[in-house]
Amino acid sequence: MKQPRNYPKVASDMFFLQGTWASGFLGVMLIVQIIKMITSYFNGNEVNTFFTATFIASNIFMLVIGIISAVGFIPHYVSNGITRKDYFKGTIIGTIGLALVLPIISAVITGAIQLVINLLNLLINLESFENPLHEGDNHIVADIITSVIFTPYIELSSNWIAAILVFAINIFTYYVVGWLIGAAFSRFGVIVGLLFIILGFIVVQVEDIVLSISLGLNVPGFVDEIEIPIVISIVAILLILSICLWLIRQLTKRMIVKF
Repeated sequence: MKQPRNYPKVASDMFFLQGTWASGFLGVMLIVQIIKMITSYFNGNEVNTFFTATFIASNIFMLVIGIISAVGFIPHYVSNGITRKDYFKGTIIGTIGLALVLPIISAVITGAIQLVINLLNLLINLESFENPLHEGDNHIVADIITSVIFTPYIELSSNWIAAILVFAINIFTYYVVGWLIGAAFSRFGVIVGLLFIILGFIVVQVEDIVLSISLGLNVPGFVDEIEIPIVISIVAILLILSICLWLIRQLTKRMIVKF
């Protein structure tokens, strides 16, 4: 008898549950943004747009819920008769949806904020964001540290489609890395888990550098002479993510689950 496919249900569950967490995250970010804009109105200091603020903070948010996915959701689904394969496929689909929706909502809220500022003629200085990496600096350690904090970014006002897509790629990558780290810790324990943290760091760095080079964004000085066509970068990023997802599948396929 053919086993029913449960991954569409898992996908919708993961999308809406993680989407609920994302709603809370966006709510907190909106409150912080309003406070910053009020401060900017009275003090005249510049403040990042809501899109920029969520872009920076959402990487850590997605990393954390990726770890939670590996640690908390597998036991839940397996205990309810869902196969690890369906959990794996459903999580990928649901998270891709979340990675697309989150930047779209951020963009809409950013547009609404800008509209209110223009209609009320408020004196609030919304500054443009630029990754502080500078080509040719050749400070390798400083460049690497900075690139961890500031991933490839495109201003929403310059090209909103590219901005949303880059946002989505970034947060999906961080989710996959968190998922991989959580799966490694759950399967092998602390020592191997720490090694996968290093692997995750490398994955994020390679993805950031490849994407930045292809888009003509600022990059660390030690790679500023390299040129990568956008098609090659897309293929490379998809390959990197595919390898990470394959590793996650291998780690979770035989993971011992405690109910």
